[in-house]
Amino acid sequence: MFKALHNLFKQLSDDASLPNIVGKQEFELSMAALLCEVASIDNDINDKETIAKVRQLSLLLGIDNEKANELLVIASKKSDDSVSVYEFTSTLRNVEYKQRYELIESMWCVAYADGVIDPSEEALIRQVADLIYITHSDYIKAKLDADSKPI
Repeated sequence: MFKALHNLFKQLSDDASLPNIVGKQEFELSMAALLCEVASIDNDINDKETIAKVRQLSLLLGIDNEKANELLVIASKKSDDSVSVYEFTSTLRNVEYKQRYELIESMWCVAYADGVIDPSEEALIRQVADLIYITHSDYIKAKLDADSKPI
């Protein structure tokens, strides 16, 4: 009887950890998808933006470029199939403010990568910043910080 209860508790605790794994994967794919969104919104994805996406995702998630590329391939498909950015931003609302700020800064880095900020890129980043509760002053700060970084 004791062993049966022990196994039941172990199974329940193992199942309880599954949402954390799914949550981490959703978090990573959401970050990657938003970088894909900003790169593709002006309908002109170039090599500089592709390199910037990989670099920024690697920095955001602390992963190597190979893993970042794998995530971006999956995220690009999700991004293409999505109706709005809401499905990606809703995952990110409850993460630390610093991580949300870094995402906005990374989105700006991708937007700046080709040397031209398209109005649609700026509008998308503004929308994402609003949806993940980034203050307007931090939205501007992220833009300025990204502009001063080497590409």
